[in-house]
Amino acid sequence: MKFNLAYFGPEPLFHLRRDFLLATKYGLESLGHDVVLSGLQLDTSRFNLVVGAYFLAPPAMAKIAESGIDFAHVNTEVIAGDLLNFNPSKVDFMGSYLPSMKAGRFVWDVIQDNIAEHRRYGTHAHFMRWGWHPKLEDIEHRPEKDLDFYFFGMMSARRKEIMDTLTKRKFNGMWDASCPYYLRNDRIARARVNLNVVQDDKYTHVNSFRICYLANNRVAILSEAESDPANYLEVAKVVHGKEKLGDALAELLAGNAWQAQGDKAYELFRKVPMTQCLEELLEQSFGTQPALSVAGAAR
Repeated sequence: MKFNLAYFGPEPLFHLRRDFLLATKYGLESLGHDVVLSGLQLDTSRFNLVVGAYFLAPPAMAKIAESGIDFAHVNTEVIAGDLLNFNPSKVDFMGSYLPSMKAGRFVWDVIQDNIAEHRRYGTHAHFMRWGWHPKLEDIEHRPEKDLDFYFFGMMSARRKEIMDTLTKRKFNGMWDASCPYYLRNDRIARARVNLNVVQDDKYTHVNSFRICYLANNRVAILSEAESDPANYLEVAKVVHGKEKLGDALAELLAGNAWQAQGDKAYELFRKVPMTQCLEELLEQSFGTQPALSVAGAAR
């Protein structure tokens, strides 16, 4: 089958979604499908998987369904209380985004906690699990690492407080809210431990984008506990309470325990291939496996 994986958000977030988009592309291609990437473009000759359409103004969102093009939304944001990301001023969820999701063939949602909300709305939604893929093993680890920790992600006040606290404890670390992926990857490679910390107390779901990419690259992950029905956090060292992060980081740094933690993360994550995740998802979504575009493609 031919797919167009289209991202409709602003360019800086296009970079932040790089790992997820490539995991989806590589996984589908490994199953024998033909996949192209695009930004702000739908393709009449392909099935369109639309990511980030919630950034569109309501008239532009409505045009997707009115176009008659075959499409489905891939949702990456929190749905709760009839809102997207708890922000009524950001997206007209009930009047625009939800009707567009219902108009598509189905919805893939990366947050398992959202599925109950989809059931309430009557959307044809399925949880999109992220799995291991060899082509996303693109971190070249440095033999001598000069950073104790690294974090990449939106820098909220809560997260900045955590970074400052660790710095005051004399840990050598860096963090980025947004940067080119090759700069981010260089810093991942320099750090003994990479962090996964909660953005804000209202966001309780696990960030699969961060966790999965790091585990795919044999990285030691230190994480706060989050709602995790998919069990993503089995690949991380988990603490309950941000005040425990410093001691947990010290434990990982002592005796190079971070190396064993990174190996453990990789071996656990590798047990769930992205091809397996997508094969099951395609069958749930289309009712049967869609026809392949490349004969005999390897899984």
